Amino acid sequence: MRYPIITSSDATSYLLPKREGAAPEVETIVQHRGTGDDLDQCFIKPLRDSLDRHCAKLGNGLASKTDPAANTFEAKASRLVHASVPAKSDMLSDPDFWVWLSVVHFPEIVEWRYRYRNRKTETFAKLENYGIGSRSENLMYRLWLRAELVLDAEAKDRYHLTDAGQIDFYRSHLFRQGYANVRNFSRALLRYQYPNRNVTEPRLKTIEIRELVKRLRRMRSNLFLEILAEEDCRAVIEAEATEVLAA
Repeated sequence: MRYPIITSSDATSYLLPKREGAAPEVETIVQHRGTGDDLDQCFIKPLRDSLDRHCAKLGNGLASKTDPAANTFEAKASRLVHASVPAKSDMLSDPDFWVWLSVVHFPEIVEWRYRYRNRKTETFAKLENYGIGSRSENLMYRLWLRAELVLDAEAKDRYHLTDAGQIDFYRSHLFRQGYANVRNFSRALLRYQYPNRNVTEPRLKTIEIRELVKRLRRMRSNLFLEILAEEDCRAVIEAEATEVLAA
């Protein structure tokens, strides 16, 4: 499949002048990768409409970096993005595709999420939030990844687990860890850390979950997680957590 991309350097050369009101036409920096039929972009408008409605329910923007609405936004938005973006493996693993998606079609969403305002100042979203210089900070990619890692294909609502957890948990303890590419393990860890009716209330304190993740990361080199069922992953996590709490 042939799909559109924008490189980080081209995105930078577009976004910075745009903020000064002097950007070139965005289509002049769009390139393509792959072969065959072009990506069908019919998913974009419905996704944008859904995200716009979701943002409107939460207000005109976030009050601060610690605004609880940020996690509310990302929990629901991850469902919308993952369910909408076509499941084409080459495209999904290409960071320049996600730059294109963010810069061309969802800049208002990126700015809504990351632009902060007060009486004196207004700051634009960082370029990293568009995936420039750091793939893992691309908002659209992070939303997709939150759902991808904890997808529960056997459940009636296969996205129900995206409601659980907090942004820092996903960033630090799933996105950046080698074990997270094993979906059974990611789901087991999420369910262990967030077992309460309030699905954003964690079981372990910050210092405890950090120590647990260190142990799980070391263990990953000696245990082939890919062959474990989710119940087995949960048993491994609980055993390591017991050691952490005992210490």
